[in-house]
Amino acid sequence: MADFFSKAEVTSSGRPVLLRSEVECHLLSSVDIESEDNHHFYPLKSGLLILTTHRLLWLPSSSSSSTSSAAAIPLHAISHIFSTKKSLKSMFHSPRIRFQVLVSPDGRLFDPASGSGSSSGSGSKSIVLTAVVRGKGDCDGFLGKLWESWRARAWECNETSGSGSGSGSGTGTSTATSGGLYSSDGSVRMVGVAGILRKEQEMWESTDKSLQDAFQDLNALMSKAKEMVMLAEKMRQKLLSGSSSQTSGANDEDMGSKEEMQDWLLSVGIISPVTKESAGALYHQQLSRQVFARIKGLVTKPEALRSGISPSDAAITLGIAPAMAKEHLLTAESKGLLCRDISPDGFRFYINLFPEIDPRDVYLVKDYGICNTWIKAVSTSGLK
Repeated sequence: MADFFSKAEVTSSGRPVLLRSEVECHLLSSVDIESEDNHHFYPLKSGLLILTTHRLLWLPSSSSSSTSSAAAIPLHAISHIFSTKKSLKSMFHSPRIRFQVLVSPDGRLFDPASGSGSSSGSGSKSIVLTAVVRGKGDCDGFLGKLWESWRARAWECNETSGSGSGSGSGTGTSTATSGGLYSSDGSVRMVGVAGILRKEQEMWESTDKSLQDAFQDLNALMSKAKEMVMLAEKMRQKLLSGSSSQTSGANDEDMGSKEEMQDWLLSVGIISPVTKESAGALYHQQLSRQVFARIKGLVTKPEALRSGISPSDAAITLGIAPAMAKEHLLTAESKGLLCRDISPDGFRFYINLFPEIDPRDVYLVKDYGICNTWIKAVSTSGLK
């Protein structure tokens, strides 16, 4: 059963790589995943269980040897979620979340996208998996979010939008005909120009209400993070695709606002932000991992640039006392030959790469040296 689960991609900071339009909903720490029906099932021990709109992700704890064992359970593979029963026995063991998943004939988790089983009834069977919560966490809240995500079936919305965009205009008539007069929720379907205008009006009213509710204060923004990210993604896609139905007179006026909005959206580099609602007690830990993944390529350790020398190194090399070596290094610093770095480990001295700068007058501009070369290069390229 080593290949039972689908593999989950994880960043170097231990954060999961989410799918398109996938958003995190809730987290639980120290969770085991066991099987009640298959004794040959290799259990997953003491990991982080993340619920998203598309999957259940199990990530090994920081003490694990490798992140390659990260597993994913698509929500569309879950056929049933068992409700918790309060009893005297349940008071003396860890909280448990039980759900039933479909298994293909080859012993893997059922996945329609990969072709493992054509349908839920063609040769596939089901087993019951149990998530045992060993750590502290809101198990009931997680179960409620699992019910919501499973019933929302967000993965079907993505498949529908993808197939609808690829079908082209030639199938528009057949789609409208097969939809009938009534929509899926039983309301009368709006067709024609009136339907398009009505839909646009409802969309912009909903957008305006969401923006007003979300930006009132920081707490409202955190609680509306999922809705705002999905809204920002839709707006970004609409801005990139453009609209061919605008009049020529309004094109020039709208282009400026579109570019400003696009720049603002692109500045938000994290598609699925970690929120206090989803992470709970793990909020700061998961947020730090997410920030680390963003700035990893921008930060370089000073030790990687130059090793530098300490007074002890100079004392060993020159054969003098450490106190005397330190005084020599400080004298060289005062003459502009060395630079000093003070850290908890003590003093370290580095070669001064800008000897043309006089320490007695740092604002004196000279027409030679590395600093002047950089200034000329920046002026030539037009950078500010």
